[in-house]
Amino acid sequence: MERIDEANRSSVALAHISGLAGYVVPFGGVIAPILMMMGAEDGSQEERAAKQALALNVFVFIMSILLFISAFTIVLIPLVIICASVLGLLGLGLPIYGLAKALSGEFCRFPFVGVFAE
Repeated sequence: MERIDEANRSSVALAHISGLAGYVVPFGGVIAPILMMMGAEDGSQEERAAKQALALNVFVFIMSILLFISAFTIVLIPLVIICASVLGLLGLGLPIYGLAKALSGEFCRFPFVGVFAE
């Protein structure tokens, strides 16, 4: 596991949690990580964490649209309910998990989107 030095812990934690800004401000989940990436040095841990937050929000948005479209079919409604619940937990839980890991000094990659964000 990659370690985060003391000086960068708070900024990496802020980058992870910036993805939740969309629940407070419209498009905040996209704007906040982009602003974090613009202010960070290229290749830094802060930039990588902000890219993960942005990729997670884009992933959740795309999956939400697909689930919304799938809800119009009567057969897929139970599957949509289950998938939407899991997606909601991932959308809220992963940024909080990244925050906790960053504050403990460990850099984490989000499942599903961490590979695409690097």
